[in-house]
Amino acid sequence: MGLVGTPDLILGDEFNHSSLKVGGRASGATVLNYDHGDSTHLEDLLATHRHRYRRCLITTDSVFSMDGDLCPLPEILDLAEAYGAMVLVDEAHGTGVFGMRGSGAVEYLGCSGRPLIAVGTLSKALGSLGGYVAGSATLIDFLRNRAPGWIYTTGLSPADTAAALAAVQIIRQEPERRQWLWQNVQILSQGLDEQLSRLTEPKTGFERLPSHSPILCLQCQRAEVAISVSQRLQQAGLWVAAVRPPTVPTSRLRMTIMATHEPGHLTQLVAALAAALEAETS
Repeated sequence: MGLVGTPDLILGDEFNHSSLKVGGRASGATVLNYDHGDSTHLEDLLATHRHRYRRCLITTDSVFSMDGDLCPLPEILDLAEAYGAMVLVDEAHGTGVFGMRGSGAVEYLGCSGRPLIAVGTLSKALGSLGGYVAGSATLIDFLRNRAPGWIYTTGLSPADTAAALAAVQIIRQEPERRQWLWQNVQILSQGLDEQLSRLTEPKTGFERLPSHSPILCLQCQRAEVAISVSQRLQQAGLWVAAVRPPTVPTSRLRMTIMATHEPGHLTQLVAALAAALEAETS
């Protein structure tokens, strides 16, 4: 990372994407994790450690990819201001999905215009390749001259660049796509909750994790059950990933909703999931 080095401190959410964690270690800075989404623990670490280091960078996903919840960004930015720290937000799962303009969770959480570094990918909602860094003109000029990951890499191909630019235009000009997406999220969330309510906890062991995004997860304590249900769904023509430790603390079925899913697709998924859960307990 071009922003911090050996004399510096990075404080990261414990559930941050691996790319943020690996980048932090590669920078040579001291890296400490704060409890997931816990602004109080973050403040405790700042109060204890910030004065010992030249610079401090707080890193967080905006949307956490394996849970679907959002970071407490306003509180993080307030703490950064109070302790003289920088904030880097990974918008990989927020770009194109959140906000009135689709610019991401920073906009959605009311933090547009506040000093921060936003990074993200062009390969998820935008359907292209590569990534981006957004920030002040001073920041971008600094990174162009100091970030080895950028200096020694190859530029995007014209086709990838054109695809990303076209996707940005679609996000701006077709907000109805986001409306369809959130309608689908609501439909599936309600369907999952209804099915889970019909099954007693001792029989299934599944519960839906809190989510404010199109990432919906059903958590269970036993990895073999998550794998078995995922395989049953795949046999029914449905791809639902079984994610388990050490990737995540607890095993889960992870579903990512798209605007192009139709109500019939969601109904099919809920019905097949109910059948798979019943089969696991029969």
